[in-house]
Amino acid sequence: MTILLIFLTIFNTFIVIFFNKISILINLFDIPNDKRKIHSGKVPQIGGFIFLSNILIFLPYYLINKDSLNFEHFLTLIDFFIFYISLFLFFLIGFLDDKLDLNPNIKLFLSSILIFLLIFFDKQILITELNFSFLNKNINIENISYFFSIMCFLLFINAFNMFDGINLQSTMYAFFLFLLFLVKGIYIEISLLLLISLLFFGYLNFKNKCFMGDNGTLLISFILSYLFVKSANVYKAFSADEIFLIMLIPGLDLIRLASIRIMSRKHPFKGDRNHIHHILLKVMGHFKTLILLLLLLIIPNVLSLMYGGTFYFIIIMIFIYFFLIIFFNKYNEKKKKLF
Repeated sequence: MTILLIFLTIFNTFIVIFFNKISILINLFDIPNDKRKIHSGKVPQIGGFIFLSNILIFLPYYLINKDSLNFEHFLTLIDFFIFYISLFLFFLIGFLDDKLDLNPNIKLFLSSILIFLLIFFDKQILITELNFSFLNKNINIENISYFFSIMCFLLFINAFNMFDGINLQSTMYAFFLFLLFLVKGIYIEISLLLLISLLFFGYLNFKNKCFMGDNGTLLISFILSYLFVKSANVYKAFSADEIFLIMLIPGLDLIRLASIRIMSRKHPFKGDRNHIHHILLKVMGHFKTLILLLLLLIIPNVLSLMYGGTFYFIIIMIFIYFFLIIFFNKYNEKKKKLF
């Protein structure tokens, strides 16, 4: 494992050194406009290529060392390849969206079909019951297990995609989530692999040299969804309310934005500049917005892991989220009237 980590570090260092040549070769850029994309100059959006190249390096390592690795959650070698094929297809959907600006309905349909097929071939990610830390019994949902499982994947994938708004925001969120797996002592190899690639991508993102793009957000969010569901089903590592708290802020933002858009007769997944980071940016600037969002994401989860009481933290964070939205929206409205 040490040799693999050293190799990945060297590999990602070369990506950073030769990034300009690599980005020109791939030729996938995020071009600013006067609506949602306000950055100056075109920026490569090839985060998914960086993550995927790291993941592909892990494939031969796994095949050589699979007997000694902590990968018992894959029942067979076929399960492992199904996982790899699925993450590649999600990357491909994101790439096509970046390149062609896919219709949201097409992207939603393709994602739904892909998740259904994945669950059909790998029953370990089928959610048949919900375990809450504050209840003494599990809630059986076998009658709606396929529908519920697909919805869980879709909600997190779309919430994560919408949460990718400013530099380092989704990068540090994903970094924190993979750290959680290390704390739990599961998925150590793939978590370390992605932590290294996120670290190097984060450097490029901080320098405004590279964006995740949909190819990156769909790839990372799919992997996270897969690992969280499987960790809950196989290892019982997370209860349903713990996962809910971990994904609460992006999830609340998704629900709020989708509701507003539907009421305005717009597509629920059509982008705009009404996300929580957009609202905070108008008042606080990039750095303070990033710090506040990270505190909202990390602190309640760390305290919950240390002391329990997940349910109470969920209630508190829902209140804080809507308080911030209402307060800063009103502040921005007053600011507009003054100027």
